Amino acid sequence: MPKCLDKLCNPATFRFFSMSSFVHPAPSLPCRCGLDAADRQRLGLFLSLVLGFAVVEWLVGSHSHSLSLQSDAGHMLTDAGAIGLALSASWLTRLTLARPRPGQPRLEAVAALINGVGLLALAALISLEAWQHLNAPPTALVSGPMVGTALVGLGINGFGVWLLHGQGNGSLNLRGAFLHVVADLASSIGVIVGALCMALFQCFWVDGALSLAIALLIGSSALPLIYQSWGHLRGYTAPDLAALGFLETGRTDLSAHILSAPIAQSSSD
Repeated sequence: MPKCLDKLCNPATFRFFSMSSFVHPAPSLPCRCGLDAADRQRLGLFLSLVLGFAVVEWLVGSHSHSLSLQSDAGHMLTDAGAIGLALSASWLTRLTLARPRPGQPRLEAVAALINGVGLLALAALISLEAWQHLNAPPTALVSGPMVGTALVGLGINGFGVWLLHGQGNGSLNLRGAFLHVVADLASSIGVIVGALCMALFQCFWVDGALSLAIALLIGSSALPLIYQSWGHLRGYTAPDLAALGFLETGRTDLSAHILSAPIAQSSSD
């Protein structure tokens, strides 16, 4: 951490994380003054890989008529969203620590809420398409490109797990991005297994089932963002989501660090 930010990491500094001036200090919160240069470079590199491959995976999925491959491309976009949130939260944290702005936390809560609603809408669209595929399984699936593309995705996500594992000195930024990549690694394995099942046993319904599972992963990433950001906008602190297990996937500094600052009820409440 830069020495110039040491003084700013005093727990009392977090007083400005509220929509009003009546905020309790949060001494229990660990200091997260943004990612260091090495972490930002790692995230930037992986973000480029994820965005590039998501486009390729979507195109191959369209060509091979594979909804699960297209769904996995959408899931990789959620990875990109988590990484983008990590980078933006790091920048915003440093900016607000240097120059506190009263309305900044509310803007961040709105951004997190929009992101969460967008992810939930994507999960709903994939679920609808997957249900249609389950009712009328396609028979024109081309399993070869599915397996090849999913193997490349498996390699990229494996690289991401190696890149992000144990990095960031406990930062929730990297932790949230890491959990997203682990979930996408699992979905890539599922696409490979599903493609082999379709190629060997003609079980074309597997494509729709895999798409539903991927939609669940995307939706589980959206719920924590929506829950905590809406709670912040309503003027109360949402409870800790650790008990929700895999739903904690979507937590980053935007939804767990800034939005978890205790807020006193105003006199008008």
